[in-house]
Amino acid sequence: MSNFLFIFLSIFVLSCPALELKEPAVQSSEMRELCKKAQELEKKTNKLRLEIDSINQKEKVSATVVRNIYEILTSCFTILFNMQRFSNLLVLRQENNKNDFVKCSIIVKNFASYFKLIDYQLEKARTEVLQLKKSKQNKMDELKTEIAEYNRLFGEIEVRAEKLAQTRGENIIQNDVVYHLATKSESLEELDAELEAENAVGVLKNTKISTDLALAYPVVGKIVSEFGDKGANGEMIYYISFETHSDAIVTSPAKGLVVFSGRFLNYGNILIISNGEYRVFLYGVDVLFPATGDTVEIGDYVGKMKAKVGDNNPTVKMELKKSGEPLDPRHWLLETINKNENEKQ
Repeated sequence: MSNFLFIFLSIFVLSCPALELKEPAVQSSEMRELCKKAQELEKKTNKLRLEIDSINQKEKVSATVVRNIYEILTSCFTILFNMQRFSNLLVLRQENNKNDFVKCSIIVKNFASYFKLIDYQLEKARTEVLQLKKSKQNKMDELKTEIAEYNRLFGEIEVRAEKLAQTRGENIIQNDVVYHLATKSESLEELDAELEAENAVGVLKNTKISTDLALAYPVVGKIVSEFGDKGANGEMIYYISFETHSDAIVTSPAKGLVVFSGRFLNYGNILIISNGEYRVFLYGVDVLFPATGDTVEIGDYVGKMKAKVGDNNPTVKMELKKSGEPLDPRHWLLETINKNENEKQ
């Protein structure tokens, strides 16, 4: 698309608001509630997996203890067998050395006491192994139930998302403008600047969004790298990276207007949400749901992760910017966490 056509489209969309009557896909509170329940189940299944891993480790230790006790018993029986042979040898030789028989008796007596202790330890270890096996089986049964419920909820979310996508109006003017910006931009910073400029003049205008910012975790998982950490090449990173799991649901970390949704250069899929003053970037979401022009609330369904490759869990990166300058998202994340904890009390 030529620059002339791009300018024409920008002016055309401003002078003909009737062309902007296409309504974006708006998610319902029921959809957000389904995502919330699904992510709560993700937390439960993650916890159960960790508990099962912990039980497996304890099982290994207990099994090692049982094996060691059996080895000790085997050695003891070997010693007793040799003593029995020695005692029989004394009888055959008609040895009347009382001291030898006394020594044998004392050793056998001591072994009897030692066997009682060994038997107690063995029974204790065996009981622990059985309890661990029973506990693990209960956890695995619970995990199976939770996974089935998660899959059911996830299926319902996908059905609702598909129906919602079918009702989404395609804003050709807006999509063409964004597509042009994406193809001519040579860096994410350049794309961000172009999007901010177009949003300012009204091509991506949405009067429903506010400048108040609140942030939430986009996935269930843990933070593995933070704003200000050193990257692989020693450079400072300006995002937070969340490690999640296969087939995880990704939800909107902020309220605002989706000003970009799709692949960009070597970043893979990128979702950019603007609230008029701040921009939130999500990188690495395998499957994106929102389209450019959609409005999203915190907790809205925005995509999902595919199965992990190898031993590495999938990660999602989140970056926050204002007027092109990167900001540390932790302040807003902590505010949201504290607010949610206060609401629960």
